[in-house]
Amino acid sequence: MIRTELKRAFCSKPFWVTCAITLAMLAFGSSDYLPLSYATIELPRPWWIYYFHAFFLGMKTMLPVFFPIVAMIPYVLSYRRDRDSGYRQLILLKTSRKGYLAAKALAVGSSAFVATLLPCLAWIPVCRILGDTDWDYARQYYGHNIHFAPSLYEEQVFWYCVMYAFHAAILVTAFAILGMGLSAVVKNRYLALLLPFCYAIFSSSILSSLIGKWFAALDMMPLQIYYYKEAYPLGYWTIPIYEAVLTAVGLALYWGGDYHTGKA
Repeated sequence: MIRTELKRAFCSKPFWVTCAITLAMLAFGSSDYLPLSYATIELPRPWWIYYFHAFFLGMKTMLPVFFPIVAMIPYVLSYRRDRDSGYRQLILLKTSRKGYLAAKALAVGSSAFVATLLPCLAWIPVCRILGDTDWDYARQYYGHNIHFAPSLYEEQVFWYCVMYAFHAAILVTAFAILGMGLSAVVKNRYLALLLPFCYAIFSSSILSSLIGKWFAALDMMPLQIYYYKEAYPLGYWTIPIYEAVLTAVGLALYWGGDYHTGKA
């Protein structure tokens, strides 16, 4: 069952469309820092700064804003389609409910994770081609801004960029699981896809000002938020706990929604 669901997820057209969209967003975000835009500024333009800028909340940066929508594209609605078409009932004749739900959740999470991770990793060599590699010159301008894992940045900047990619993929996965859970309980399937994005906007504006940085979803993508850990309730631990809570809520909605559907 798991192999079947993973194959359905990774061989689907929406999965590869999501990869292309994510890569385009990264390119558009980095374009704000290309040499042409800063040709008159005498500062080093190292490749890793091109890469970091794709994840920042700049004027052209798209991924940190639209990732809650991108997360829904690959496979999130597959459970809803299975349920509405009757495919779920057919599958349950051949396997257990727990096995089906687990396989579906794994496929949804994995497809969102890989659809984000692959473009983020692929963008690293592109930035290496576009940017400079004079590390010593660049570090005197940018090294003081690194407060999270500074030793990794100073010794292995390539792996620091890889860490960015995994961080983005995990955050997108949490929103994909949340979307899957909402699709199991919300009657309108398209509203279920839109709600995580609405929540991200609402949490980053109104909730953030009223309650604090616990719920500022749009601030979570750039790792530079770790530079200001004092603004977050649990410092560096705020984001992993936030992701765990989103995932738990999504799985609870998913499991509960399917249970009530089965009883009905």
